[in-house]
Amino acid sequence: MSMRHFALASFWLNLATATAVAQADSTISVHGIGGVRLCQPMSTVRDRFSLARDTVIESEGVKWPAKVVPVGGGHQILFEASWIDTTHVWRIGTNSAGYRTRHGYRVGMTLGDVRARGEKLRFGYAEGYIVITLLSDQVEALPDDSTARAFLSRSPRAFDSLEALPGSARIKDLGVGADCRH
Repeated sequence: MSMRHFALASFWLNLATATAVAQADSTISVHGIGGVRLCQPMSTVRDRFSLARDTVIESEGVKWPAKVVPVGGGHQILFEASWIDTTHVWRIGTNSAGYRTRHGYRVGMTLGDVRARGEKLRFGYAEGYIVITLLSDQVEALPDDSTARAFLSRSPRAFDSLEALPGSARIKDLGVGADCRH
């Protein structure tokens, strides 16, 4: 093998190894997931995940680009830009139990599991969803739809008592986001 072929083969092997390592990283954090960091260019997603496909998110009459990465079993990672900046990753979310926070929280765990570990939580309501922030990781979790719907329909004051969300509520999605304007 010539030196040129060896150098080219080494380059491709290193690139493939780096991509595999990025995809093998199963931690979701305030920095990102799978080698894609918040505020990086959206093109980075395809560099790290070859199966990424383009999609569009729409909310309140506004649209922005996103990329969906299938991760098996009907689960996915969603990388979103913003309506204000369509070229950078502003939000990352996953509904896959294969990804965990730094402290081991994952999709499928119950709120009771999280509370039993002594996790401090912050509850909020944003764009029609109950949002639970796992404070030690600064990762947001969404409870399953049926629990959220039942909880919010029981009283107009439910928004004032989100902390009383039952321990049986299952985490259906984990996500992180950043404002990339600075």
